[in-house]
Amino acid sequence: MAGNFLLQGWRCMLGSEQLDLAVIVSAPVHHYKMTMLALQSGCHVLTEKPLGIDKERTLHMLKESVRVKRRAFVNFQWRWTPIRQRIKLMLQSKELGDIQHIKYTGSFSGYNMLANSYRGWESRTEEGGGFLFAVGSHMVDSLLWWMDEEITDVYGELRTQIPAYAGEAGLEVRDADDAFTLNGRFRSGASLLVDVFYPGVRGTGWMLEMYGSKGTLKMRDDQILECSFGGSFEPIEIEPFPPPANLEAPAIHYYNGFFQMVDAIYNSLTEHTTSASMPQFADGHKVQAVLDAIRLSSKTHSRILVDYGPYIDSEC
Repeated sequence: MAGNFLLQGWRCMLGSEQLDLAVIVSAPVHHYKMTMLALQSGCHVLTEKPLGIDKERTLHMLKESVRVKRRAFVNFQWRWTPIRQRIKLMLQSKELGDIQHIKYTGSFSGYNMLANSYRGWESRTEEGGGFLFAVGSHMVDSLLWWMDEEITDVYGELRTQIPAYAGEAGLEVRDADDAFTLNGRFRSGASLLVDVFYPGVRGTGWMLEMYGSKGTLKMRDDQILECSFGGSFEPIEIEPFPPPANLEAPAIHYYNGFFQMVDAIYNSLTEHTTSASMPQFADGHKVQAVLDAIRLSSKTHSRILVDYGPYIDSEC
């Protein structure tokens, strides 16, 4: 068709086109090489979560973005949903008092899908597969952002409930997790419990609970927010951000957060402003450090101190 053209791969595109922003949406194992070349080609970058495959590479990516003076973002779009923004404001204003404990859980009806179809790279740990990376990265980012402080130590367990699938194309052996549990502690001393179970025959969805010295908060399925300050739980009103009427699934499920994030990226690049909600490479590196500690904890069956590295507090 007139006006359309094909490029022979992503390296060719970066070498031949003048781009303002490169969006990296490959499997995590490829994030490092793609992001580094995009930065070195002069592009600002939006990289899919998690930022990389390990904290050594994410730290290198962070340093490179600073060296070449390019803006670098991570696709933690759930920060931008109105209900999560409301929680952030409540914690900033200390409406719940000092947070003492957070419980964040999710269970899903994934058994039939896992038992009856191939997962591809998502089944392989070495390529960044598994639900800790896919789902846990979002959860850890939200927790770090909400609390505005680091997670200091974790004890984690990764499980593969459905370790293989035999289809027409042969046997797929899986080592990536489809369920995980962790407990940990924030720098302030607040405790943390996270549990995700994907391969349920029937799951119950998401539940977030925050316990503070003044009150308790509950969020159900990112749709319903309630608080108690000693009495009954009362609903918290959330200002809606409705999607266009003609938008269909699956795009409609991502519009609420993703549109606002993309709009903020545009403003960042054109007006040189940065929203406090914008997830940047420093945030992605912090999340990766926590994910690495969880994986190491599961492997060694021990509690692990999270090592963010010496560069994390530097200007980005």
